[in-house]
Parts: sequence; structure tokens; C-alpha cells
Amino acid sequence: MTDVFGVGITAEWAAKVIFGFLACVAGIALWSHNREASWLWVIVATLLAYVRVLLEFVEVLGVVVLDAWLPEGIPVVRLAFAAGVPLLYALGLFLAYRSHYPRRR
Repeated sequence: MTDVFGVGITAEWAAKVIFGFLACVAGIALWSHNREASWLWVIVATLLAYVRVLLEFVEVLGVVVLDAWLPEGIPVVRLAFAAGVPLLYALGLFLAYRSHYPRRR
């Protein structure tokens, strides 16, 4: 990929930042109109995914170091974001399923 700004930022990074921002704005707008728990967790997962993109972005700029805390060689911050986003999406989708298809007795 071509370096756009001369500091390791490519067009892919720019697209992630711009479209992630738009997804977060849409999520916050939805959150203000809908208080269902399932949508809450999907929106939180979207916000967390955007925070991950921003953290990686400022790491490329040299502002933060995401691998600064490595207990037993495990990158905890990266692992938390890598596991947290899909888990929150799964929780939100599971709650949506439960609210639309309740158990039959």
C-alpha cells in the first residue's frame, strides 16, 4: 500500500478511520432512539472496534505502544480488543434472538 502522509498511514487506514467514525455516529444516533439491550451491545462493540482502529492509528504515529504490557508474552491490550469486539457482537445478537424468539414452554 502507498504511504499517504509519509508516516505509515495508508489509504486503508484513512478509510478505516472515516468509515469507522460514520458507523459510530450512526450507532450513537440509534442508541439515543432505541434502548434495547441487544442494540446496546452491538453499538458498544462497534465503538470498541473504532477505538481499536484509533489506538492502532496512534501507535503507527508513535504516540502509544500497545505491546507495552506483555505478561507471559501475551499482548493483553491487543487480545482484549481482538476477543472483546466479537464477543460483544455475539452477546448483542444472542439477546436480539432471545427477545424476538422467546422460549416456548
